[in-house]
Order: sequence, then structure tokens, then C-alpha cells
Amino acid sequence: MDTQDILDAALRLAKQSEIPSDTTINVPAKNVRRALFGIDVEAADLWIAKEKGYDVVIAHHPTGGSATLDFPKVLVKHADILARHGVPRPVADAAVREMQEDREQRAHAENYDRLPSIARLIGIGLMCIHNPCDEIGRRVMDETLRAKLKPNPRVRDAIDTLYTIPEFQAAKTRIAVRMGKIDSPLGKWAVHHGAGTNGGLPVARAAFEHGIDTVFYIHIDAGALRRLWELFGREGSKNLVVTGHVASDSIGINTLVRELRARGLRIDTYSGIVDV
Repeated sequence: MDTQDILDAALRLAKQSEIPSDTTINVPAKNVRRALFGIDVEAADLWIAKEKGYDVVIAHHPTGGSATLDFPKVLVKHADILARHGVPRPVADAAVREMQEDREQRAHAENYDRLPSIARLIGIGLMCIHNPCDEIGRRVMDETLRAKLKPNPRVRDAIDTLYTIPEFQAAKTRIAVRMGKIDSPLGKWAVHHGAGTNGGLPVARAAFEHGIDTVFYIHIDAGALRRLWELFGREGSKNLVVTGHVASDSIGINTLVRELRARGLRIDTYSGIVDV
């Protein structure tokens, strides 16, 4: 198995025919027998992995190169999710453009070759698998809710349903209602995961203004949350449920890890992945 085989396995599980822009092989490796997989990878991790005999380090979050520079392109998946839930495409596209304007500035300023250059120097493979894992996780969350929710559910019922997913049971973080009320009707809902990062203010605003009652994010920053409170009320009729970053990321990652192990790869997890 090599790094391309690992990436191909992720794409198959995610049902993706193209490599998303936030996912890349920074330093290819052949004859991979041992891999170390973490949510976030730092320079010291590469040295430790090399010393312990791993052939490749797999990160979830972007590790540089095209995954960092082209990251804003993957945000368009938020528009796809909005459109699938009835938000007019021009509105959805405008929300994404607002996000991209900010993220493009950040990407342009990043030291995009820091980790890849260290991996090359010490001679270890390096890759990141971001959106494919997130898309797997989004689908698990979405399909679990659709399969198990009873008629006329409340927000509480959706949270209880998500807790049937092992990663949410095992995580030290709890699923939180950041806006709205836990006993409010769930109404029309959308899981906004698998689109680069959380949709912040623009995506949630577009959703709430066009008929979606409950949005599921895996995380949100305080500034965006305060603006949503100002627009829709902290305990109003719109609900924002935050499922937890590492727990939500771990759902798709663990699915991939199980597949790779079944194919004979010795793979260890660390750096935040919730073992189940």
C-alpha cells in the first residue's frame, strides 16, 4: 500500500470522484506498513513518528501545500448543502463568497511549506485527508437523524439520536445548544459538516432566513455566535446545535481507519481522535 492507495480508500468511502482542495499528499510514501493518524500534526510529531518506525503521518487538518493554499475552494460545499435544503442557489453562493473572502486572505498568508519541508528533510511520508473524512462523518450524522427521529421531534430528540453514534458517547465534550432551546421543535434541519469549516454567520444566516429551523455545526467561534444571537435571538425560534469538533471529526476518521486496518495497514491514532 502507498499514500495514493490510502487516499483512494478515503475517496471511495466518501463517494467522491475528485480530490477535494483541502486534501493532499504532501510527501508520497511507498510500501506503507505503519501509519500514524491524528487530527492535528506538528513538526515534533513527524520526528517522533520517524523515530518510532512509522512510514507515513496522516493528518486530518490541512498540513500545507495545496491543501492550505486552495482551502477556500472547498467552502463551496456549504452552498451545495444549503441548496439541497431549499435555499436559493444565488443566496447560498453569496454566503460562501463572504466566507471565502476571509479565508483567502488567511490562506495567502500561511507558511504553506513548513510541515512538508520538515517531512522531506527527515524522510517520512506526510498527507492530510480532510474533506473526505468530514463528508463521511456528515453522512453518518445525517443518515442517523433521518433513520431514527420520530415524527414531530424536538431539538432534544435530535441530540439524543446523535448520542447513538459511538464517538459522541465517548467524547469528553457534550453536544450543545448554542442558540434556541433544547425543547423547541426541531423543524426543518440541516447538518453543515463536510464543507471545510463551520459556516459561521453567513451560512447559518442564509439557512435561517430561508426556512431552515435548526442548523447543526461541529463548532463555531464566539464572534459569529454573538452576531447570530443579535439577528435571531439567543433563545428564539431558530436553533443552532454544536456537536463538538474532535468528536465529529472522529466519526469519519474512524470509518477510514477501520477500512485501512481491514486491508492490512497497521495504523495508530492520536492527537484528538476519539477511539471507539
